[in-house]
Amino acid sequence: MSDCPAEKINKLQADFMKINFSIRYHDGSANFNGLNMYYGADSFGGMSEVVALTTHAIVNNEILKQTPSTKGFSLDFKESHEGSFIQKFVLEFTSSDAISVINYLSVEGFMELLNFHISSPLGLNPKITIDAAKRWFRSYMEDSEELLDRLARPLERIHHPVSGQGYQVTLRKSRTPILSFSESTLDYLTGKEVSDRSEELIVAVSRFNARTGTGRFIENEDADSVSFSPPKAGIPQRSKRLLANSLRALVDDQFLPVRAEIRRVLSRDGRTKHYLVQGIYEI
Repeated sequence: MSDCPAEKINKLQADFMKINFSIRYHDGSANFNGLNMYYGADSFGGMSEVVALTTHAIVNNEILKQTPSTKGFSLDFKESHEGSFIQKFVLEFTSSDAISVINYLSVEGFMELLNFHISSPLGLNPKITIDAAKRWFRSYMEDSEELLDRLARPLERIHHPVSGQGYQVTLRKSRTPILSFSESTLDYLTGKEVSDRSEELIVAVSRFNARTGTGRFIENEDADSVSFSPPKAGIPQRSKRLLANSLRALVDDQFLPVRAEIRRVLSRDGRTKHYLVQGIYEI
């Protein structure tokens, strides 16, 4: 029977494993007057790559070089929309491993991780607030900084209708806007200037990958984190221990700072995008 309780439960579980998105191209610095096919195709290809690579990294703890190698989920077109150009697509988790991760995170937790990795390179700095997502990010996404680097090119592709036609692009979950891609986000993504001046900061570590020497610093417990990378010669073992100790303390809700000698990588509007580490010292 169609109203069988077991069938209703199975349908609810199936719906829980699907996330409906849409990408909308609309007025920006110019009024919408049709989407150029080349710009639109490149932009949507970039969006597909960003969502697929980030989802794969979240559920499989692996950074891929090729998007078709993703596993555990599918990413498919839905029906198109009349009027201002809106394209719907659906992310469906299909493997038992991926479903297990989403059951642990919740859809809301997954969306926080997805939004963090898409938004951070654009200078938007969303917070990860759900406990399960925080734990997953700290414990299983140690290659997060590598993922952010990998997303730079497809994020630039998403902006093609922005640079080419003056439009704005909005990613939505169902009907709820998640983030918009605009001239300001493109400017932040593509513009950078490395400061010639070295300076010292008192910071704690909120992320650290001992293998790559990359991570994130915070200046206080409520501050936005900023990514850092090591010098070409790498980080000495003593410095790695200081960074790892600071991270462990933060996980235990203790703020254990280090003294970091850095150079700033700045956006065109003067915001700090990244730190180039010159040295790490005990306080």
